Amino acid sequence: MIFLCLILVIFLFLPIICFPSCKHEEGYVDCLIVLGCPAYDDGKMSITQKMRVEQAAKVVIRYKIPVCIFTGGKAHNHYSEAQIMGEYFTKLTHQKPLLEDQSTTTYENMKYARKICQEYHFKKIGILTSGYHVNRAYAMSRKFFDDIIMFHAPYRFTLKKMLREYISRYQYLYIEIKNHLKKKEK
Repeated sequence: MIFLCLILVIFLFLPIICFPSCKHEEGYVDCLIVLGCPAYDDGKMSITQKMRVEQAAKVVIRYKIPVCIFTGGKAHNHYSEAQIMGEYFTKLTHQKPLLEDQSTTTYENMKYARKICQEYHFKKIGILTSGYHVNRAYAMSRKFFDDIIMFHAPYRFTLKKMLREYISRYQYLYIEIKNHLKKKEK
């Protein structure tokens, strides 16, 4: 019985243990990448999108960051996450952001944003996402960028978001373990 309880505890805490906290230092970066999240099905900004964009505007103004990149394609409906967030950002700051609108996952957000960063020779990268998502996003970003500062936006706590993040962490761990084993076979 104790053994089963121990396994259950390890299973429940594994996604937390495997994604250590990242530095939340803030400061100047060459560009700020804002990770996408879906709009409502009618195309209106979701609360999460609005919070991320408003925090991005504050960070860009405070640290005088010259470029902001919004990520996210039409992952969950017919509306480009980057486009919707970018338009709101322009209203807030009068600054035109770069848009990456091909991605459908956090991993792809990083992958396609890296291409933009390479094209413009951005070295020091800021990544902004919601607080509950920061640690997994940081783990993924280290595969694509060398010099990273994470920024987090406030978020509205919902059980659905927490469960989705928890499951996404397991999926990411599974993919990483699978990739690691493939490398060992070669």
